[in-house]
Amino acid sequence: MRLSQYIIVHLFCATGQLLPANEHWAFKSPGIPSIPRMENKAWVKNPIDAFIHEKLSTHNIIPSNEAGRARLLRRAYLDIIGLPPTPDQISEFLLDERPDTYERTIDKLLASPRHGERWGRHWLDLARYADSSGFHDDLDRPNAWRYRDYVIQSLNTDKPYDRFLTEQIAGDEAYPGNLEALTGTGFCRNGPSNDNNVKAPQREQYRLDQLDDVLSTTASVFLGLTIGCARCHDHKSEPISQEDYYRILAVFNTGGPREYLISGSTQKKGKKIKGPAIRSFQDTDIKARSTFVLFRGDPKARGMQIKPSVPSALKSIPFPEPKPFADLETTGLRHSLARWMTSLKHPLTWRVIANRLWLYHLGDGIVETPSNFGTSGSPPSHPELLDHLTQQLLMHDGHLKPMHRYILTSATYRQGPGYENKNTPGVEKIKLFGRFTPRRLEAEIIRDSILHSSGNLNLHMGGPGIKPRISPSILERSKRNEWPLIKKETGAHWRRSSYIYVKRQLLMPMLELFDTPTATVSCELRSRSTVPTQALTLLNNPFVNEQASHLARQVKDSIAILLEKTLGRPANPQLMVEADSFINERSKVYTDKGHQADKARLMARTDLCVVLFNSSMFVYID
Repeated sequence: MRLSQYIIVHLFCATGQLLPANEHWAFKSPGIPSIPRMENKAWVKNPIDAFIHEKLSTHNIIPSNEAGRARLLRRAYLDIIGLPPTPDQISEFLLDERPDTYERTIDKLLASPRHGERWGRHWLDLARYADSSGFHDDLDRPNAWRYRDYVIQSLNTDKPYDRFLTEQIAGDEAYPGNLEALTGTGFCRNGPSNDNNVKAPQREQYRLDQLDDVLSTTASVFLGLTIGCARCHDHKSEPISQEDYYRILAVFNTGGPREYLISGSTQKKGKKIKGPAIRSFQDTDIKARSTFVLFRGDPKARGMQIKPSVPSALKSIPFPEPKPFADLETTGLRHSLARWMTSLKHPLTWRVIANRLWLYHLGDGIVETPSNFGTSGSPPSHPELLDHLTQQLLMHDGHLKPMHRYILTSATYRQGPGYENKNTPGVEKIKLFGRFTPRRLEAEIIRDSILHSSGNLNLHMGGPGIKPRISPSILERSKRNEWPLIKKETGAHWRRSSYIYVKRQLLMPMLELFDTPTATVSCELRSRSTVPTQALTLLNNPFVNEQASHLARQVKDSIAILLEKTLGRPANPQLMVEADSFINERSKVYTDKGHQADKARLMARTDLCVVLFNSSMFVYID
């Protein structure tokens, strides 16, 4: 029997029976769960903690004590803006004894323009953003950066999530004439492309491949569904039929890439654009293109004709009737899809983004498969908490900053990194959030923190991507869309890593080593590797050593300031003693080699900076 006829989920419950699709938790609209009642009210700072404490209690786990103020400050800075606090910011925070000091600090960080630069990188991972096309030629996309800036600006202004979503799917239809919304449709243009190498016989197959990337990414990022798996046959593990795939394809099938020329730009047919432009995705006709089920995805093997709609398992939320926009010459289908996705009763959209916010703050998601809420994904560890967060998001009209604040001010987030009852069996295998889990910083934040510590971070925002120095031996391997040979970096290269040009065939080696995604497909979770070459890079990389030298010249003989600048926390007395001993020993090595005393001490301080940049205290958030 066809899955499309009966919509049966291949998931066994405890009795070994198959569950109907409408019984899967993620396909039911979020409820309004009651906040658990608890005796230990002293630990609770907001309702999040009541849900967490209830589950911990069932496993006889005591939540960890609150992290020290200095640790909590560094955690918040790195989490919200991706930069450690300065010595002055540390001192100001620790001397402020008002009871709401932490909350006011959170508000200040969320209002910072650095917030969008840090959290925009999370979204760019999902949106598979890059500045080049990939494939054989890896051509430059000179205007792709406008989408990156759109994301950063949207997060900084706290654009409601329903509008943020709508702009990326149908900004041209929902907000006609709004260039910012039109830029948002670049989401549908971010995937790899190979336009200049496609011959006439393959063009229709190529077009469908490009649309497959669009609808698959849209489904996984916004809905947490792996719809793309049903392109050639019914999904093997989800209640998604091949017909469902083509229903969504029919929504996008009339659309395609367009370049909107900004004032002063020109383009001749078949030629490159001269001047600024917006990379958009728009319909090519007001009449929807006919869509057919394709046997094994082959455009020459047509089956039944399909109308635009949504997967059968989610038809509890009606698909709005499309209204073509005559003045825009568009079908209105993408706008209908966006309206369907942003319904306040949608079972997936709001849960998915709530889970992503939790994931990025706590290190693990309530659902551990953030782009797969289907039956093959992980079940939620705290389903009531997830629904509670979803309802909170809806109560704040889809604004994300209140949700950040809600999570960040909870006792759950403020916990220390160690368990209070260490003898609890199997505690590490239970994702119950009974402590804050230390994790390595992302590649971009490591680089940015080094620049921030040395005083060289250039805070200029927006514009075309920068191209910092890459070793000539590596550049020789990439001859297309060439990267410039940089002998000496300047302040222009020391901007935040969010602005580094993302070249698909040649990622920045230092960032790649620390697991920056390839931008080939949407990245729901970055790898968290720990390999020897990471330590070797932080010890020997010219960039790291140059910034260490800059920092060493700044601090002179103030070991306390050096430690605070690098580690983002008050100088530990024991660490100061060890640092002083290190400098004395290294200075003697250099004087024995014939260097003057002042020069030898500077070189020793530089060595100490390199060691600190390579320490767990620097590259981990705890």
